[in-house]
Amino acid sequence: MLNPELIAKMPKVELHCHLDGSLSLACIKQLANHANLDLPFTDEEILERTQAPENTRNLLEYLARFDFVLPFLQTYKNLELAAYDVARQAARDNVKYIEIRFAPSQHLQGNLTLEEAVEAVIAGLARAEADFDITANALVCGLKQVPLEKLRRLPQIFDHISDEHLVGFDMAGDEVNYPQKKFAPLIDEINTRGVHLTLHAGECPHCEQNIVDAVNMGTKRIGHGVMSKAIPEFWEALRNKKVVLEMAPTSNFQTKSIESLAEYPFKKFYDAGLHVTINTDNRTVSNTTLQKEYEKIAAWYDFQVQDFEQINHYAIDGAFIGAAEKEQLHQRFKGDYQKL
Repeated sequence: MLNPELIAKMPKVELHCHLDGSLSLACIKQLANHANLDLPFTDEEILERTQAPENTRNLLEYLARFDFVLPFLQTYKNLELAAYDVARQAARDNVKYIEIRFAPSQHLQGNLTLEEAVEAVIAGLARAEADFDITANALVCGLKQVPLEKLRRLPQIFDHISDEHLVGFDMAGDEVNYPQKKFAPLIDEINTRGVHLTLHAGECPHCEQNIVDAVNMGTKRIGHGVMSKAIPEFWEALRNKKVVLEMAPTSNFQTKSIESLAEYPFKKFYDAGLHVTINTDNRTVSNTTLQKEYEKIAAWYDFQVQDFEQINHYAIDGAFIGAAEKEQLHQRFKGDYQKL
């Protein structure tokens, strides 16, 4: 099995990381202080409120952990700091390219506009790029439980912000009660604008139809996609379209998309030529790092350096950046992995 020191040296790409689910403890305390909000808890009590237990019952219980930090993320200053914090953590994992997603509609209680919330996150990512060896971009997230008429304000963000750090759109949240097909009109507006698209789908049991619907709507990436295991007849389509699966091992167990390692389809997908990638999903909520996720995959499947290199090339192929930037990353990763 690969040792942790070697895994730490591997350059990495992360495509699926939620801003509000990935704040460090120090950052949470700093955000509360900036917001003049009382935080009458010990560090352990804060973590109890922001980390999901390993035996989380389902996706909805997992998602409830996001509520604690939202009051602290209602100003430009705090959103900028939060984005910087998450990118800084990723840089520690030797991540060279990351896409950090967030739902700007969750951050308007302090009278920010949608555009201002996005600009704050972009500013934090740009500051992290100046301080660390990382490229960090942002994805706008729509939450499925939000009324569709409010969600339809989100595509307009891409009309008003042309910054190169804003690279795509995602739909996340409760896919059990809000199936993907409900959002076809919204996705049409995104596709019409030529915006890169990734969609959460197949993150929980019996949600495999959301994967099919998401691909048929034009997405090039699937957030999680674990329940693709239930539709092997669709694997050829996933392969042919080079759809990237943004898998997150720790989170996938917590949201109960699977109950045991024997059920986890990561290696089956990889062996079948599906474009699987490794992600944290939520560094804080899942109490993880990308280093820990790589260590799990290495231990479970005896993956070697060349396997992790291939997975990162899949991630580069799926990144929401231009062809020239992708080629630069491919060449950099080939050289770096040859040195390991």
